[in-house]
Amino acid sequence: MQTHHRGLRTFCTAAQHLSFKKAANELSLTPSAVSHQISDLEEELGTKLFKRMTRRITLTPDGSILYGEISPYLRAIDEATNKIRKQTTRHPLLVQMPEFFASDLLMPRMSGFSDAHPNIDLQIEGLGITDAQNPAADINIVLSRKMPKAIQVAKLFPIRYVPACSLAQKEEWEHEGITELAAIKKATILLHKARPNAWDQWAENAGVADLRPKKIIYVDSMFALSRAAEQSVGIALMPLPVSQDWFDSGSLVALHDSHLMTEDYYWLVLNGNSNKRIALTFWHWLIETFNQ
Repeated sequence: MQTHHRGLRTFCTAAQHLSFKKAANELSLTPSAVSHQISDLEEELGTKLFKRMTRRITLTPDGSILYGEISPYLRAIDEATNKIRKQTTRHPLLVQMPEFFASDLLMPRMSGFSDAHPNIDLQIEGLGITDAQNPAADINIVLSRKMPKAIQVAKLFPIRYVPACSLAQKEEWEHEGITELAAIKKATILLHKARPNAWDQWAENAGVADLRPKKIIYVDSMFALSRAAEQSVGIALMPLPVSQDWFDSGSLVALHDSHLMTEDYYWLVLNGNSNKRIALTFWHWLIETFNQ
């Protein structure tokens, strides 16, 4: 029965391509082995399945009937076994990255990767501003001015900052006749603890003098900073392109054309702690997705 099943699969592959050579390539056999298996099947069935000519082969009437009858069943067998194989062969992959990168860049785009690679079980570990890089992770995404040291490193994209607030807050200032620049100078500003000098750097870069905010509110989370700006608490320096979805959705609007360019880049770091082939699958997807 085992030889019979192998012969049927070889026959269907040859019938699909109408070529012993192409069937041999697909099945990792030699053309003579393909011819031999089909001859054995023909002898067992007592009929010729192929008409063999000098440069090509064609199906005989019996061969056409057999191919039409059994090929759907062989495809069903392949689909069933592949489904079981995918379910039983799982590959965990630990990836550490800044929390805001995970929530605002990665997660909205993850469905495409998950659908394409159902056998890879991603474990996403958030990295806070005071957290150390986890050396046990298969891949780290880090924000740094210097290239990290690792088995393999790739540069993703730099960070730039733009002043932003809620649309309602901007419209209120416009109704009161307050210019955007006047609002930036006098409004409450929101500042991330990891960048205490960011507003001063932005003002110097934009040529804005006398930046004397009414109040400064410090936060230690980019999500908290974004939410506060969205709720009209104040004006925040938002990192792009990480926060682009906030602008695309209309939750935030830019208040000034001048962006603060930085030397900070997001880097991909491959540590090689587990299956390198699986890690590189996610690695290349990240580069393709975020280097655009």
